[in-house]
Amino acid sequence: MPQPITEAELEAMLARAGIPLSPAQQAGILPALPGLAAMQALIRTPLPKAEEEPATTFSAEAGR
Repeated sequence: MPQPITEAELEAMLARAGIPLSPAQQAGILPALPGLAAMQALIRTPLPKAEEEPATTFSAEAGR
């Protein structure tokens, strides 16, 4: 499992992203970060091969 993010690291990330949050909002986010990091690790692990990706097609013609 990834290392937990400290309050100072969260403040730095929010500042870099330009996201202004109050201290109360930051305090509400901090406990959820370990769970979020664990979910991120599950997404697309392992990465699919190019031929396994679904094809997306569209038509510019009406009714197609």
